[in-house]
Amino acid sequence: MENEKTIQKGDELELTIEDLAFGGQGVARVDKWVVFVERTLPGQKIRARIVKKRKNYLQAHVTALLSPSPHQIAPECAHFGDCGGCLLQNLDYSQQLAAKTDQVVDALQRLGGFRDVTVDPIIPSRELYFYRNKMEFSFSRSRWLTPCEIASGADLTQEGLFLGLHAKGFYDKIIDIVDCRLIDPLANEIVDAVREFARQSGLPAYSTRDHNGFYRFLVLRRSKRVDEWMVNLITRDYNDLIVAEFTRQMTQRFPQITSLLMSTTASKAAVAFSEQETVLAGKSTIDEKIGDWVFEISSNSFFQTNSMQAAVLYEQVRRDARLTGGENVYDLYCGAGTISIFMSRDAARVTGFEAIPSAVNDAQRNCVRNRVDNCEFVAGDLKDLLADTDFRLHQHGKPDVMIIDPPRSGMHSKTVEAILQLAPQRIVHVSCNPTTLARDLQILCRTDYQLLKVTPVDMFPHTAHIEAVAVLERKTS
Repeated sequence: MENEKTIQKGDELELTIEDLAFGGQGVARVDKWVVFVERTLPGQKIRARIVKKRKNYLQAHVTALLSPSPHQIAPECAHFGDCGGCLLQNLDYSQQLAAKTDQVVDALQRLGGFRDVTVDPIIPSRELYFYRNKMEFSFSRSRWLTPCEIASGADLTQEGLFLGLHAKGFYDKIIDIVDCRLIDPLANEIVDAVREFARQSGLPAYSTRDHNGFYRFLVLRRSKRVDEWMVNLITRDYNDLIVAEFTRQMTQRFPQITSLLMSTTASKAAVAFSEQETVLAGKSTIDEKIGDWVFEISSNSFFQTNSMQAAVLYEQVRRDARLTGGENVYDLYCGAGTISIFMSRDAARVTGFEAIPSAVNDAQRNCVRNRVDNCEFVAGDLKDLLADTDFRLHQHGKPDVMIIDPPRSGMHSKTVEAILQLAPQRIVHVSCNPTTLARDLQILCRTDYQLLKVTPVDMFPHTAHIEAVAVLERKTS
């Protein structure tokens, strides 16, 4: 076997992929080196070239597949391998679940120092395909050519107007999507129709290189349980002629659309978010049900993108909170109030805290819609909102239970300090990032809390994402 000191950038090694790291990269080991290899699966034997050498690890790219994984399956999507959305679609689902569970356990043990924590069996997704209720597609002037297309030697069009998903690692090249398996099949028909409409209009796609052009994004939403559709075409400017023809074509061809919008944004950022919105047909929102509750979803709203599995996740949170009807609950990073409202029937009072004002407005509107009168929502940055602990206790009462659902980056250190001062008896921590979860739990459990258990929940099959619900109890003195 190669000596540790002799391995250099550019060397080729024969490797066996042992497992998957969080993020979906394969992990191999050579002597004391950990080697990360993209687009590989546990059980594969490969030849790989070292492309990066760091103090504690190596990064490698596959040059040859020597033998396949015993758990490898044929991917269903025609775009697999080019689009970066479904990295694990060629891995048997049971092995996806096992790998994600291992990633949660590894983060808790290696980064958090939790050696004996109970990790429940992972809760699988009810749907493996077509489970997303929202997809964002981008317009571009440049199309991604697949390796097969390049190898064919045909004269293929690379410049023009294209609509789809970004090729992995490229911000300016688009895969002209024809059959995405994450959202309802009707979405593919709508994407095709919008692409053709844009091409026939003669107006160009927007480019982040020169910040000129018209078409920017297409956002599709479909409520799984209510079956309503939102189509939002985001452009740089408003154009009366385009609006009239777009409305005519889309309403005639797709009567399923209940909310047809055209929005504009002057932002140079490549983010499908708009400042101005015009309702072309139907209403400005769509409805979705989670459990017994109905939620209005607007074009810019954050909402769990797997509706069916969101109900499973929230039910897990509800069970772990163990509410009896008399508790005062704080819901941190509450978004549009979905968890707050889901918990409201079992609590005396719920106060949600959220940084985005529009999300707070959505939460308040959803309370009215569901006739919930024991929820209150506060807008502002959590590290600032919770800084004056005495004021929060006076305004909202001492929390008995705290629900925490932070962004991928985890909690700000000041927010963690404030939680320790507020001292709820029980904390239910929902996380979409095992590494930041382990970091936050380590701080909370250093003195005041003990970690009882963690339950992984698979919200996004075939992707590297994993959700986990952790339960903490305040230590008795």
